[in-house]
Amino acid sequence: MKYRRLLSAFFIFLIPMLAHAEYRVFVLKISTAAKPSEGQDASENTEPAFRLVESTLDPEQYRSFYPVAADETITYIDTWRCYGRTGGMKPLCPNPKGQIPSEENPGP
Repeated sequence: MKYRRLLSAFFIFLIPMLAHAEYRVFVLKISTAAKPSEGQDASENTEPAFRLVESTLDPEQYRSFYPVAADETITYIDTWRCYGRTGGMKPLCPNPKGQIPSEENPGP
């Protein structure tokens, strides 16, 4: 009976201290179809406007949590795993591959 209490205390107090938190970071590309500006012909090739966002939310979660216009599409460019907690407004961990997508050429 004594060992059962000791074993229970071990699982209750010591195991949670050994547990590690982790999270995933996504680089999201939020793009909208560009409309031709004044003076441009509609048949001219215009590139879509976009912005890159680092978030712990995947594309579907991001759309439901943040306001995104109906004509904007969200795709993820890169993802990686980070160890630790995100509490206390800590910054997200950097990309371990060392590749930060540039805004001129973000990939697919």
